[in-house]
Amino acid sequence: MMVLMDDDSLWEDLRSGDEAAFRRLFERHSRAVYNVAFRHSASWATAEEATQLCFAGVWRRATAGTLSQVNPGAVRAWLCAVGRNEARNLVRSAGRRLRLVERIEAQPSRTAADNVGQWLAHEESMRRINHVLDRLPDAQRQVVELVAWGGCTMAEVGEALGVPVGTVKSRLARARATLATTEVAHLLGEEN
Repeated sequence: MMVLMDDDSLWEDLRSGDEAAFRRLFERHSRAVYNVAFRHSASWATAEEATQLCFAGVWRRATAGTLSQVNPGAVRAWLCAVGRNEARNLVRSAGRRLRLVERIEAQPSRTAADNVGQWLAHEESMRRINHVLDRLPDAQRQVVELVAWGGCTMAEVGEALGVPVGTVKSRLARARATLATTEVAHLLGEEN
């Protein structure tokens, strides 16, 4: 016979990273969180995303050991409040995007040219570049991406990755050697 735990006990277990407690709380309360998020946003997709964000955040904090205590008997309400806040943030974000699109479309100097072809070409080009970069070990690829796309200096990359500048230079040199005859060799620039 399975013993049913109350929400407060499950919450305490969850605070120590107990996956079974998380699963049980999700099963009990995800529908309520979804309902609150849906009623706030009037969007099924937004409610679904808000519910996922709510529980993902709870799990992330639980595994990090930073999940706060909740007053006795308030677990469901706390989760619903978090879900509502996530929905509110998503609605506000969507509103900002919509206003930006409206401002861009309202600019008289812009032509309403169809640039879908350009976007698709850029995506295809990026897929080809990523396919070539897949030949590199992750440490070398990370350096290439930070230097070529991030515009970071060797010192900045070393600081960000926690490695000496010499290590950054050697990783970039190895990447240059590996990619010298590929279509992306130009990304790596000249050796310094």
